[in-house]
Formats: sequence, structure tokens, C-alpha cells
Amino acid sequence: MAQRFRWTHTLADDRDATLTRVAGAHEDGDDPSRRYDCRLPADVDATLVDPAAGAQLDRDDDRLTVTVPDSVDLVRLRLGTDAGRTTVPLLGPTLGGHLTDALRSGGDAARALANHFGTAVAAVHACAHVLDSEGIVTLVDTLADASGAASDDLHARRYALCRAAARGTNGLAITDPESFETLADGLDAVAEIGDVDALDALGDLVAVHGLDAVRAIGYDLVRLAHRDDGRFRASWLAALARDRGIDAAREVAGAGGDDGDYARLKARATDADYRERGAAWRALCGPASRRSRETFRYVLANACYWTGEVGRTDARADELCYDGAIAAAPPDLDWVRVRARYERARAVGHRHRSATNHPLAVAAFERAREIAEACPDDDVAPWDPLYSRLVVASNAHSADGDHAAAVEVVEDGLDALAEYEIPDTRADEIRHHLRGQRHERLALLARRDDDGAVETHLDTAVEHYEAAGLERSRERVAAKRDDAANEDAADRADRAARAAGGVGPAPRPPSEDTGPSLDDIPDLHDSLTASDPNAVGSADPGVVERDPRDPAPDSGY
Repeated sequence: MAQRFRWTHTLADDRDATLTRVAGAHEDGDDPSRRYDCRLPADVDATLVDPAAGAQLDRDDDRLTVTVPDSVDLVRLRLGTDAGRTTVPLLGPTLGGHLTDALRSGGDAARALANHFGTAVAAVHACAHVLDSEGIVTLVDTLADASGAASDDLHARRYALCRAAARGTNGLAITDPESFETLADGLDAVAEIGDVDALDALGDLVAVHGLDAVRAIGYDLVRLAHRDDGRFRASWLAALARDRGIDAAREVAGAGGDDGDYARLKARATDADYRERGAAWRALCGPASRRSRETFRYVLANACYWTGEVGRTDARADELCYDGAIAAAPPDLDWVRVRARYERARAVGHRHRSATNHPLAVAAFERAREIAEACPDDDVAPWDPLYSRLVVASNAHSADGDHAAAVEVVEDGLDALAEYEIPDTRADEIRHHLRGQRHERLALLARRDDDGAVETHLDTAVEHYEAAGLERSRERVAAKRDDAANEDAADRADRAARAAGGVGPAPRPPSEDTGPSLDDIPDLHDSLTASDPNAVGSADPGVVERDPRDPAPDSGY
């Protein structure tokens, strides 16, 4: 890993420009500056994005010299061709120093770097231009280790980083399958941001940019379809069904020859255990492609649905699979169509929840609830997305510092959920979780009091989280309770002053160098998004008129 002083920049027409940071006496003295030597085709237009910054350009045919005053942190050089324009960021000594310090020592330096760019993800994008691939992964690791806010940000957008690299030409950019796999594996090794799987990242790429984006990297789709458990095959066929229609998907599914006996594979798929259903239905797509069009639609809809249902990744590959199921489902397969729409809305909601895009998450969960309410059967549970929606809505109010509104949302939500027949185990977990959240918010509202109200509410929150089995939440609030118990009069006065100033969910106890943090907002616990084959409204919806994985009696199977 190295911070580079010479690097290649790809122009919009795929030609290259070479940039070199020139060291020398000009970096010292009374009027220090930094200098960059750029070698680029003579017909490339070079301008400064912000001429007022004081940088100078000197052009001599294919050589461009950029001189930047030492006082200017960042200069952006715009290079234009007939095919379009690209921009090269040139970091100044201050930002370069922040980056070097962050990579060497982490901690405060890493937090300062993230704060300068606004978020950890923005810092990665900005600094990637002067880092090699190993350096990018090291920077992600350093930032994630430095603060909970940074690790949350990188966790929520780790697949988006892979997607950006696959589409990028400079900075955060990869050039071939090997470099894509290296980036995915490197990010996967960063414990604080969660798992990253290359196949899921490719499915995510297809979901947003289509199959051509994967081909452009240099991947062979056929080989990807046979890799690991074969789940990329579902991404491939789902994208075709969504973007080009069922016949395009059928043609690709049948291109590999006869993959086995249809009747045997169909029996295996319909009887498969929950975890094996996606793979079993995918294996049936080839033989089904050589039967009727409706047969193939039925099989593909199940293959896409169960791949998404069983996968439950943080990548958008699951959403793509649900799109494929919706596109493929024949008219008589309402069960798959409704559940795919429902699960897709929930997946979108949890993706936005993870990224703290509260309004979008609330809208997605409400869409899932409406789908469930409109379903005439009990295949999908409206209380599940309602629960998720009210948790996110409450978080949104706390993020804005309005904890009273957050408490009101939780209280109204408890009343609304009481109208549903929720299985006892889940009902107890939900009630304790929400009541724990309520008392956390009440503790925040009691920050001005000195009669022990804060500690009482936190104690109650700990009890509720413990009863719900939410260990992470229990530990987090217990730590806050210990901090509150150790406050002295000065700490309490400082906390009251901060509360009077309208500060949002500040960590307890507040300090001079620690500001408001999303860590202090109770969030939806990870276990609530985990795949559960026995949960109501999950893989096994209960009694229906016929097995939802079987075709209609008159469909000719």
C-alpha cells in the first residue's frame, strides 16, 4: 500500500494521462507551492474547476504543469475530450497530511479525515485517487475502526463502494475480475463493516446497471452462473426477465443443454428444506426451459423468489431476484407475485434503514404493509413492516432531536400493533423492544432532571432489552446507565445546558470532544432482519388452498 506520487488518469475517450507530483525547492521558502507534471495528448483541453483557487496552468504541447499555492488544500483539474470530461482531484498538503496521519495512526486522525469530507464514504471516494487498491481497503479499515458512525456509514454502503469501483474509471476503480475480487475480499476482511461477497456484489451491480456492467469488467456470465452455489444464475435470469422479457430468460436457461430429469428435479425442489429451496429451483430452470412457456415462468418465478428469500443479503441482488419473480410469475401464481412484491418492499426498507435514509425507509415499509393489507390470504403479515416502519419513524424524530415525537410514535405503534394477532414469541419481543426504545427516549427527555429519572428510565430500558434477547441493545444502554451513575454536578449541569440548546441524541455523558452520535439512537436490531424459516410471514406462510410451490391444477404440468 502506498500514497502515490505518480498515477495514471483515464480520460473520457479511454486514453490515458499521467500525473506526477514533483518534489523540489518550490515546496519550501517564503512562497511554497506544490507542482504537478501532467503528460496528456495535445488535443485534450485542460482547465481548472475553480480558477479562483489561485492555481496556475502552463501548457507546452503534450505537457501540462500545474502549480498550486501551498495554502490551497484541493484543486480539481478538468480534462476534456470529444467524448466528455473527467476531473482529477489534486490533494493539498493539509489533506494529504490528514490522509497520511489517518493511515499511520488511525483514531483521531481518521475521524478528522472523515469529518473533513463529511462522511467516511465520501473520504474514501475523495482519497482513492491517490491510493492503490490495498491502500483503499486499509483506509476503509482505518475509518471503520475509528468510530461507530464511520463503520455504520461504510457498512450501509459497502456494496455501493464495489458497484462504484466497477463503474469507475479513476480513483475508486477496478479494471478486471481479479481486481474486483481483490477489492471485495479486502472489504470482507474489514470486520467492522460486515460481510462482502463478490457474487452478491456482482448481483448488486446487475440490479442497478444491468448485465453489461458485469461483462464490461471481463466476467464470463456462464462461469459465474456455475460458481459456488450458482446463485448468480438467478441474478442473470432475473435481469433478463425484468429487462428483456421471459423469452430472453428462457433462451439463456436452455442454452446449457439438458441439466437433468424434470420430474425428479421438480420433486426435489418442491420438497427442499428452506435453505436449499433457491438452489433446487435454480437447478430446475434448464429442464423447464424445454417445456412449455408457462412451465418455465412458474419455475423461474420460484427460483428467483426463493433465491432472494433465502439469501437475505445487504446487496441489492435480493431486490433483483424479487423483480425477476414478479416479471416471471404466471397469472395463477399470485402467491409468489404478492410475496415477491412484499419482500422487495421490505428489502428496500431495510437497505434505507441501514443507511439512515429514514423517509425512504418509512415509505418502503409502508408500501410493504399496504401490500400485506390488500392480500386476501394470510400469506404476508402486515404487522411486520408496520413494526419496522414505526421503529424507523421514531429514529427519524430522535435524529432531529425531537424525542417527545419519537416517544409518541412508539406509544401509538404499540396500540396499532395490539390490533394484530402476532405470534406470542414475536409479540413479546416486539413489545419489549419498543418499550425499551420508549424508555431510552424518555431518558433523553429527562436529561435536565437531577432526581435520578435518567437512570430509572435507562434501568427499565435495560430490563426490556434483556427480556427481548437483544443483547447488543442491552449492553449499549447498560454502558450509558453506568456513565449516568458516575456523573457529578458539573457533568449534569453541562448535560442540561446541552439539552436546553436543542442538541439531539448526545452520548451520555457528553464531553467537550464528543458530539451527537447516531450510536445513541436505538436502531432496529440486526436479528430482526435475519432469515427465519419458521417465522409467520416468512418462508412458510401457513395454510393455503394449495401448496404455493405447486402449479394450478389445470396448468398442464
